[in-house]
Amino acid sequence: MVVTRRSTPPVSTFLPALASAYYWDSFEAPLKRDTLAMHEIYLALFAHHPRWARRLLILRGRIVALLGLKASTVADFDAIEIKSAYAVGEKIARFTLFGQDDNEIVAGGDDKHLDFRVSVLKVSGPGSSRVVLSTAVRLHNFFGKAYLFVILPFHRMGVRILVSNAVKAGRL
Repeated sequence: MVVTRRSTPPVSTFLPALASAYYWDSFEAPLKRDTLAMHEIYLALFAHHPRWARRLLILRGRIVALLGLKASTVADFDAIEIKSAYAVGEKIARFTLFGQDDNEIVAGGDDKHLDFRVSVLKVSGPGSSRVVLSTAVRLHNFFGKAYLFVILPFHRMGVRILVSNAVKAGRL
């Protein structure tokens, strides 16, 4: 049930986003439930936040809202809509869906200080499958760089915990 950091995601529609990214990371874990649809894998990760992470994200939202940035609210977490399919442009667990196919979902958000994308990729191999969660961030200004500097330690820890919890709970 190990979550490991990857140097790059495997073959992915997400790779072009990495070329223009100021920051990116990629983590992988075993995918035991490899018959899940991509939106189910994505929701297994992003529709389940530990209570402490949810509180931290809401606090972050309140702080950045004072600076005029987009922010997650309690309602955003409570209103995650679980559907059987999602269309590009719709919200999927707080983020906007930018692209999807049978093996990958790319979602994210754009704001004044930075744009980010997350990719959830299913990689099937002989006898085993893996899920790879990647993040890419493109900065727009100094505030974006400062913001990223502050949140990166929380991001790295949070991603590992998000993936690990999904595996431990049997959602993946």
